Amino acid sequence: MEDAELAHLYLSQLLYISYLVTLIQLSQKQLKNRKSNFPHTPTVVTDNIYNKFTAQGQIDGKVRTSMSDKQRNKLICHTLAITLLVDNFCVPFQSLCKDTGIKQRVLSDTYRSMGCNITKLKGCAKGESSYNAVLKLPVKLPDVVIRKGGGKARY
Repeated sequence: MEDAELAHLYLSQLLYISYLVTLIQLSQKQLKNRKSNFPHTPTVVTDNIYNKFTAQGQIDGKVRTSMSDKQRNKLICHTLAITLLVDNFCVPFQSLCKDTGIKQRVLSDTYRSMGCNITKLKGCAKGESSYNAVLKLPVKLPDVVIRKGGGKARY
């Protein structure tokens, strides 16, 4: 690929991440306002994002848009996967926690479930902790431990 094509791909990925982060930040009530949530965004893009990560149904003749926990987790996973692509598979995700409002523990668990190693960055100020998610090849997914009695699986 040429430099111009790579720059275009990089910028389009960053723009897509910003759309996904915007959708993560929306409350259930704000989901219905597509036009005001994504101004200056092509309708094809917003329709695709809404179709992929939200559910729509009719209640009392009105169209309702909602996002289940499963769809929210899917949205978070897609966002984190694209951040790995953009940052060459090594992402310092402290700023992503602040931007999305998602707890650091949730992001680190999600990165781990995608096969990343979480490493603590050195040289941070006292009281602060910053972490990197690093995807190494070949990807080794965490082992699933099944407990007796049908309890939840742990990673």
